Amino acid sequence: MDCVSLALALTLAFDAGVQPQPPRTPQMPTLPMTQLDERAPAADLDNRTFTLTFSQPVAVRDLLLLIARGTSLSIVPDPGVGGDFIGELKNVTIRQALTLILQPLGFDYLVDGNVVRVVRRQPDTRIFDVNYIASVRGSESIVGGDGAAPTHASVSSSVHTDLFAELAETIRPMLSEKSAFSIDRKAGLLQVTDFPERLDRVAQYLDAMQARVLRQIQIDAQILEVELNDDDASGIDWRTVRAQLSGTASPAERASRRALTGLRATDLPKLLELLLAQGKTTTLASPTLLVVNNEPAIVRTPTLTIGVTPQASGDGTLMLDVTPIVTSPTPEEAAMLARVADGETLVVAGFTRDREIKERKNLGEKGGWFGRKTIVTHKKIELVILLTPHVVVGLNAQ
Repeated sequence: MDCVSLALALTLAFDAGVQPQPPRTPQMPTLPMTQLDERAPAADLDNRTFTLTFSQPVAVRDLLLLIARGTSLSIVPDPGVGGDFIGELKNVTIRQALTLILQPLGFDYLVDGNVVRVVRRQPDTRIFDVNYIASVRGSESIVGGDGAAPTHASVSSSVHTDLFAELAETIRPMLSEKSAFSIDRKAGLLQVTDFPERLDRVAQYLDAMQARVLRQIQIDAQILEVELNDDDASGIDWRTVRAQLSGTASPAERASRRALTGLRATDLPKLLELLLAQGKTTTLASPTLLVVNNEPAIVRTPTLTIGVTPQASGDGTLMLDVTPIVTSPTPEEAAMLARVADGETLVVAGFTRDREIKERKNLGEKGGWFGRKTIVTHKKIELVILLTPHVVVGLNAQ
């Protein structure tokens, strides 16, 4: 870019203690001298830079005339434009100078060819699309025993989402005191009246918000029931499972029988194989859920209810808010927040119960009238929840 250097005769005279000479003509006030680079074409808004310094206030109307002098631009201020400027601008274009000088004083400029009109700033109105369902979404799970029983217990979990209400609360601090906005839920429109830079801020936020809200996540869920082979075990030996998945374990870890909730696995077939080695494995349900980012999904079985809310970031990782509720033999509820990679499986376990198993066996002549007897055994059962999320839409939208 060409550079215009403004000699500061008025400033230098003031700093030296010398009174500036009165203007030679009544039409123009005394201003710093301006020297243009004659090698360059006539300046417009963007192709030249200049530097100016004023240590004493200078009238804005006079400064505008100075900026336009020697260029192809005509600057026309409205009658109400006034005020003073004091400060230093270094290596700025005319467009940048106009913004820096005028906006703090409540003025703006409009460009029509080579004519720049300076006006008092006025709010503008824009209408933004908000692509979301116009409803308050919620989910609730409640389980409990017989209200007449002395051992009655109940647990509940609920989630409510109102994006439009949250949007209003977020946008309000972005706007000026002279702003106004309204949200049309049915039409999915947001109308905002404010100054242009505030409207640009709202537009930037909406773009970022909708890129995240509209991400779509597929969750492959499996609910398993493992009937343990070891009658003395309190539950699945998760430390051994984890050690075999990772290939490393100490003897102390192999001997431990503590249940582990929140295990993450990248090799799902191997995990299922290891569970099968612990006991008889039965699949109670295996739904595939397709949900929008930060929205809850519900899976229900006769034994278990699971609430899952996923949140996907732009780097391929997900946060899963998981709330499993077991209904029998007694209500149990847990809540966890886990971080997993796209395609990684989260294991939620630790819900165990005893199951009474009755079998009719043939004992021959010693077995009574019909040679058969009912044999009652007790087995330890553990519920295992496997959640594998995949971001299918909008991962690259940051």
